[in-house]
Amino acid sequence: MKSFLILVFAIVLQSSLYAQTEEKKDSTKHLSYLIQDYRIEKLNTVYENTYELTGYRIQIYSGSKRQPARQARLKFTQKFKNISAHEKYDQPNYKVRVGDFKTKLEALKFQKEIMSFFPDCYIVNDKIEFEKKE
Repeated sequence: MKSFLILVFAIVLQSSLYAQTEEKKDSTKHLSYLIQDYRIEKLNTVYENTYELTGYRIQIYSGSKRQPARQARLKFTQKFKNISAHEKYDQPNYKVRVGDFKTKLEALKFQKEIMSFFPDCYIVNDKIEFEKKE
């Protein structure tokens, strides 16, 4: 009698599980629509036109305080408006790196140019960003 009850219970349980899986299969057939903000599409086009590669940047600040890093970045962007400045936090230090140079020679030329404003600056290997030119 006990084995008969277990068999009936197993059959009922199996049929209920089968019904649930069939229901899931049917629910995936519905079409879903994505409502997307226009700003996301704008960001996608920006990222399609840029790519990363290994290159060089010049580090103008490294320290444990955030405010001096921001001041160094602001000082740089005021003097050199057309060169990018990147503030980065590598625990426990804040770093400010400038420029996107493909070769070390380009970085060295620019380092000499900014040496009077940032005497402790030095060249580092980093991931750099460039716009694709078609």
